[in-house]
Amino acid sequence: MQGMDYVYAVWQEKSFSAAARKLFVSQPALSASVRKVERELGLPIFNRSTTPLQLTDAGRAYIDAAERIFRIKRDLKSYCDDLAGLESGTLRLGGTNFFASCFLPPMIEAFSSRHPHIALSVTESDSADLFNKLATEELDIIVDSGIYDAALYEAIPFYQDHLLLSVPAFLPINREFSSYLLTQQDIMLGRHLRPDVPAVPLSAFQDTDFLILGKGNDMFRRSRKLFQNNGMTPHVRLYLNQLMTAYHMARQGLGATFLTDTLVRLSAPNEALVYYKLDDPNAQRQIFLALQRRGYRTNAMQGFIKSSLNLYQDAPA
Repeated sequence: MQGMDYVYAVWQEKSFSAAARKLFVSQPALSASVRKVERELGLPIFNRSTTPLQLTDAGRAYIDAAERIFRIKRDLKSYCDDLAGLESGTLRLGGTNFFASCFLPPMIEAFSSRHPHIALSVTESDSADLFNKLATEELDIIVDSGIYDAALYEAIPFYQDHLLLSVPAFLPINREFSSYLLTQQDIMLGRHLRPDVPAVPLSAFQDTDFLILGKGNDMFRRSRKLFQNNGMTPHVRLYLNQLMTAYHMARQGLGATFLTDTLVRLSAPNEALVYYKLDDPNAQRQIFLALQRRGYRTNAMQGFIKSSLNLYQDAPA
């Protein structure tokens, strides 16, 4: 199986040198192992004249077969772990920086307190990479929100958070909308969820500098929809990668941004920002656990889902 593992690593990394570093072997040893597999197969697996490496037709068939074999091995290992009654096994979790920071810690604590012998790992990345890792079974469950392929993944909703317009407190425009203004304490008390609290007209902030999360992020899509629905083209001062970065940049007064009420509630007390309710479907987002529709669903996966749903079943919507 070592030869198959080596071939698969080269395909994943699209490079012999990168695969050798990943496997902690010398590049000549890796190349020799791959050539041995190709001799046994009777055909080349890689087109070495391209950069990055590409698979030949035989190579694509080999990788497809390898993935089926790896899946059978994983399913067998998972089944045997399940026979131990959640007393052994592994669970691989993933989330973006925000979800891994704000949601996974209590989920992991709730699960591990009941099943302390399950080995957990956490991967932080962007949504696209996380779903790719879910597709290749490098991850078992991810926490995410937004768009996904329902034919490939099952999404189990467990929480809803709300986007708020977050504005540096010193900006003069806040005086014009003092009757709409909310503090961090208001958010902590859930005042922004009350129907009698008015939503601010976002178009009034047309001339305000904004800090926006970049393409590929669910918050980018939602921000764009919010601006479009209010007929405005924002002045974007900075495009950022993480919600926490947007929060800290806004606290420094660099511009307004969209934050979630979850982040505001979990943040340290401060008066550098004020908040406004938004009346738009895109200001509400469902957070879910995502997993593959195919493949074996281990007891550890089912246990994690159950404990997470129990944890958040009484959370405010």
